[in-house]
Amino acid sequence: TGDHDKPEGFEVHWLRGTYDAAADSWDWQLLLSDAMNSRYKAGGINFVDGQLYWISDSNVREPFDRGIFRCAPEDITNPAAHEMLFNPDVESGSMIIEDNVIVSAHCAPASHMDTGIIYSPDMGRTWAQYDLKECGRTSPTRMHEKNGEGWFRMDLRRGWVDYGDVLFIKPK
Repeated sequence: TGDHDKPEGFEVHWLRGTYDAAADSWDWQLLLSDAMNSRYKAGGINFVDGQLYWISDSNVREPFDRGIFRCAPEDITNPAAHEMLFNPDVESGSMIIEDNVIVSAHCAPASHMDTGIIYSPDMGRTWAQYDLKECGRTSPTRMHEKNGEGWFRMDLRRGWVDYGDVLFIKPK
C-alpha cells in the first residue's frame, strides 16, 4: 500500500491477510512499514514455486533501492535474504510471471524508452529490455495472464495513469 512518506509516518506497508471462509472475514497482519525510497514500494507481486517475486519502483533519491527481487515469503522482512534478479535502472511497478516467463515494464515518465518492456524467458537467469517505440510514450500496466493463444495482455497508460491502448505480447 502507499506511495508517499508523510509527517505522521510511512505510507508503504506490506500486509498478510488470512481469510476465514466459515466466518466470511479477513484477519490482517502488518508485516512491515518502510520509506517510499525502498524496495518495499513495489508492485507485480507473484508467488512461484514457493518463492515471492516483486518489482520495486523506488524513486525518491539516490541511491535507489529498486529492481526485481526474490525471496522466501517468510523472509520478506529480512532484506539480507532478498536476491536482486535484475535492475532495470528505472522506475517499474508492473510484472507478471507465467510458465517461467517474467514480463515487466518501465514507468514511461521516468524512462529513456518510449514503451520499455523487461523480459526474461527463464525465471530471471537472462534478461532483455525492449523499446516498443511504435506504441509512443506509454507505461504498460495491469498485466494479465496469457490467453488461450499464449498472449499476455497489458494496458498501456499515457504517462502513468491516463488510459492509452492495449498491448498483446507473445513470448517465443
